[in-house]
Amino acid sequence: MDSSISPQLVHQMQSVDSLVYLVSRDQKFVSVVSQPINHFGYFVQHVRDFKSLPVAMADHRSVAILVDIPSLADGSYEKDIFVEISEGQRAASPLIFFSDVDNQVVRLKAIRAGGTAFFTKPVNIIGLIDKLDSLKKTSITTQPNRVLIIEDQLPVASYYQMVLKMSGMDAQFVTDSKDVLEQVREFHPDLILMDTYMPEINGVDLARVIRQIDEFVSIPIIFLSNEDDFSKRIEALDLGADDFLIKPIKASHLMAVVSCRLERLRTLRSYMVRDSLTNLLNHTTFRNVLSQEVSRCKRQAAQFSLAMLDLDHFKTVNNTYGHAAGDSVLKSLSRLLRQRLRSSDIIGRYGGEEFVALLRDCVVENALDIMDEIRTHFSEIEFYPKGGNILNVTFSCGISGFPEYPDAKDLSDAADQALYAAKAAGRNQIIIARP
Repeated sequence: MDSSISPQLVHQMQSVDSLVYLVSRDQKFVSVVSQPINHFGYFVQHVRDFKSLPVAMADHRSVAILVDIPSLADGSYEKDIFVEISEGQRAASPLIFFSDVDNQVVRLKAIRAGGTAFFTKPVNIIGLIDKLDSLKKTSITTQPNRVLIIEDQLPVASYYQMVLKMSGMDAQFVTDSKDVLEQVREFHPDLILMDTYMPEINGVDLARVIRQIDEFVSIPIIFLSNEDDFSKRIEALDLGADDFLIKPIKASHLMAVVSCRLERLRTLRSYMVRDSLTNLLNHTTFRNVLSQEVSRCKRQAAQFSLAMLDLDHFKTVNNTYGHAAGDSVLKSLSRLLRQRLRSSDIIGRYGGEEFVALLRDCVVENALDIMDEIRTHFSEIEFYPKGGNILNVTFSCGISGFPEYPDAKDLSDAADQALYAAKAAGRNQIIIARP
């Protein structure tokens, strides 16, 4: 394979900006690494040696440069590759090294050559994809934190909103206490800033009302007040506040306190709402998100699709190759779903080998095309369990749509029944539920 790039690949790179260069003289290794990387949305361009790399990548930006360190017959590594790197122009893209040899000497040479990661063969593909994602900065799409300001004085509320927006947060305010509960349900904030003294109701009572609703129990509430009586501040904290700020509040102080609280909340939520193996939403959290999405789409006359996936013959994988191989398959599917679906879509692990995806603003016919493409890519991924042959795994899928199925339970039941039908029809296929 030469270092020229086909017109089709150029078009793909312009669309996804996911080009990866692979420097290797071993064609078999190129095939073993390139095939799974392609399935995860990256496009590999093979270059035989490091000296020709600058010409190949002159006009094309890459996520990373993968460098295969050739091995010698005696089990040592070939030193020329590091000479080529040192003599060539330092690449603008991060370098990731692969080697049959794993010792301190070769790792140190890789680091001194500018390496950001080092993988031994056979390559842990999921670990490599994780590293590429982190370099591309798309492994986790960060949404702005939502802060709701409850303040009856419009100038003050506007000032707080401006300060928080300047720090990258999505801030909204409500000045009429009668509209608070509706706004909380609509905006679903990550944190609430609340004035303690407002017409018709005080902040403590309003916090109690909000905390009566199960889905809002854990939202941090920071009280804002002119009150400097320490005993009253302690009382407010005891009755539901997470912090207490005295007006007037400096912009830097406000941003620091809010950011600190949100960071702590993000860490706690990651343990509470995500599956530890796949880092996808867990069953309970996804069900809550599904209910919220149904409510939102009813208000906005929007639509979405729900896809339920189940790995085929997964118990056989665990029993034959062990749970480590099974975990690798689960991680691969979760990674592929995150790669191939949009950042606005929501993905969860429903339990065991079952996954679920909520595709926003997507009719079932389009969802079928999307999930079928993912199904094809996943079926072509090759796993290399220890002591076993090359392993391929498939999944079956059922899809239901809103508003055809008007509530969360109907959607889940319909998708589950369609999934069962796909299994009964022979597996490795997708069926749409019809009312």
